[in-house]
Amino acid sequence: MKDAAGQLSRKSIQKVMIISAIEGLVALFFTFLHPSENESAVFAGYSAQRFILGGITLVGVALFFLIGKLFSENHPRSEQRVQSLNDFFRQNDRIFFSLILLSGLTFFAIWCFVFSWLFIPANLRPQIIWVGLIALQSLLCIWRSYGETIRQNHYAEKYRLFPRWKDLSANQKKVFRFLVILSIAYILILIPSNLNGSQNMEAFARYGGDEYVIYPILMDIMKPGETFSATLYHLFIYEDYHYGYPFYAWSTLVLLPVKLISGENFAEQIQINLPLLRIFVSVIPVILACLVLTFLFTRWKSYRISAPVFLFLLSAPGTLQNNQGFWHPDGLNLLFVCLTLYFLQRDRFRYGRNFYLAAVFTGLSVATRIYGFFFFLAILVYLVLGLLRKINSVGGTIRKGVFFIFVMASVILFADPFLFRADAREKMVTILRQKSTEMAEGYVGDYDPRNDYRTGWDAWYPAFEDHYTEMYCFFFLVFSLVFASVFGDQKLTHLMTLCWCVVIISYLVFFVAVKSTQYVLPALLPLMASVFSIPQAVETGQVPAVLRHKSIQIGSWILASGILVSQFIINLIKIAPRF
Repeated sequence: MKDAAGQLSRKSIQKVMIISAIEGLVALFFTFLHPSENESAVFAGYSAQRFILGGITLVGVALFFLIGKLFSENHPRSEQRVQSLNDFFRQNDRIFFSLILLSGLTFFAIWCFVFSWLFIPANLRPQIIWVGLIALQSLLCIWRSYGETIRQNHYAEKYRLFPRWKDLSANQKKVFRFLVILSIAYILILIPSNLNGSQNMEAFARYGGDEYVIYPILMDIMKPGETFSATLYHLFIYEDYHYGYPFYAWSTLVLLPVKLISGENFAEQIQINLPLLRIFVSVIPVILACLVLTFLFTRWKSYRISAPVFLFLLSAPGTLQNNQGFWHPDGLNLLFVCLTLYFLQRDRFRYGRNFYLAAVFTGLSVATRIYGFFFFLAILVYLVLGLLRKINSVGGTIRKGVFFIFVMASVILFADPFLFRADAREKMVTILRQKSTEMAEGYVGDYDPRNDYRTGWDAWYPAFEDHYTEMYCFFFLVFSLVFASVFGDQKLTHLMTLCWCVVIISYLVFFVAVKSTQYVLPALLPLMASVFSIPQAVETGQVPAVLRHKSIQIGSWILASGILVSQFIINLIKIAPRF
C-alpha cells in the first residue's frame, strides 16, 4: 500500500528499519553457524576475523533498531524527522539518484555473492545478502512512496543516455531510417563471407586463423564445471588474457540460445556458432560505431552528407576485413571508443553524468583491448579547457579528473573480474608483456619479405594506404580535423577526435611493428568520418569572413566530395576481389 500524499511515512521507515535489523540477526546466526578452521580459531572454535565480523553485524543490528525507535509513534520528534527526510529527497532529483544508488548497491551485492565462490571470502556471504536485502527493501520503499513523483518528473527522459526520438528533426529521422536500411543491406551482403569456413571443424581449421585459437577458450568458458565454483571459474577465470572479458562475455550471451538448444553438442555447432559470432560480435558493433561517428560528424542532417560518410566508413578495406569471417574484439573496442567520443561531446563542459559515462566506455575499451588508455590526452585537454574557461577551479578540475580515473578503474575491475585474483593478474601481466614485445618486434619466425615488422612512418603509411586511405586523403582528413577544431560549429567533437587520433596513431607508428588491419580500425575510422568537416565548417561554423564567400563554400564541397569519391573508388577496386 502506498504512503499518503506520495511521500515516505513514519510506518514505512520504521518497518524497513525493523525488518533490516531482524535480517541482521539472521545474518549473525549464519556467521557463527559453522566454526572456523582449527589453525585460525582463537576462542570457542572461531577466528578473530569472525568475531570482528560478528561485532560489526551486531553494531549494524543495534543501529537499525535505534533508528526504528527514533521513528516510532511514541517518539516526540518522529514526525519532524519524517518531514525532514521527505524534504531531503524532494530536492534536486534526489529521489532518482537514490534509486540509482540503491539499484547499484543491490546489483553489487549480487555480484559479491556470486564471486564469494571465487575470490571474496565465503564468510562474508551472510553480510553480503543482508546488505543486498537492505538496499532492495529501501529501493522498493522509495519507489512505492514516491511513485507519483517519479512518474510526473519523467526521470528516464530527463536523464536519457541518447537523444530522444522526438527531439530529432523530421529530416534526421528520415536519414537515420535510411542508414538503418543501409546497415541491414550491409549485413545481408556480408552473410556469405561470414559463412566461410563454418561448414565443419575441418573447414574451420583451414580457414579460422585467430578464430580457431580463441574458439576453444570460449567453449571452455561456457562449459559447466562439476561444481558451482568450478562453473564460475570456467566462466570468469578463463586464463588466456590476450583479450578482455567484455569480448568473451558478449560472445557468451550471443551463443547462449544455441547452447540451451544444442545441449552437449553445442561446441560442434560451428555452422551456427561462427556466423553468429562474426555478425553479432564483429559486424554489428562496427555498424553501430559508424552510426555514432556519422551522427557526431554530420548530425544526420541530410542524405547527401550522412549516407556517403556512412558508406565510406563501412567500405574501407580494413573495415571489411574485420567484418568478413573475422570474429574478434576489435568491433566492440571501436564501439567503446566511439561512445567515449560521443559522451565527451554530449557533456559540453558540464562535467556531469555524460563526462563520467565517457569514463565508463573508456574503461570498457581498456578492459577489452587496452586502447582506452590512449584517451589520456583528450581527457587532459578537456579538463584544462574547463579550467581555462573558468568553468572549474584548479581544485575542481583535479577532483573531476581523479573521479574520472576512479570510474574508469572501477569499470576495468568489474568488467575484467579475473583482476581480483592474484594468480590471474600475474598471468595477465605475463601475457601482456609477451604481447607487447611481439607488437614491438613482430611475430618471431614469420615470413616478412617487405620488411613490414618495423616501426616508423615509412613502415606504416603503406599499411594505411592498403587498408584505409591514400596519403593525399589521410592528410586532408587530418587537416579537416584541425580546421573544424578551430572554426567548426562542432569544435569539441573534432578536438576530442583529433586528440584521440594523434595519440593512437603516434603509438601505432612509433611503437608497434605488426601491421594488423584491426589495430588501425579505432585510429582511422574516426579520422575518416571528418571527410566533410571543412565544407560544413565553412558553411555553418565560425570562419573568417573571407572564407564565407559562396565560391569558397562551393569549392570546399567540391574538394571534399572529390577526395571522398576518389578514395571510395580506390577502395571499391581493392575490395572487389573479396566478393
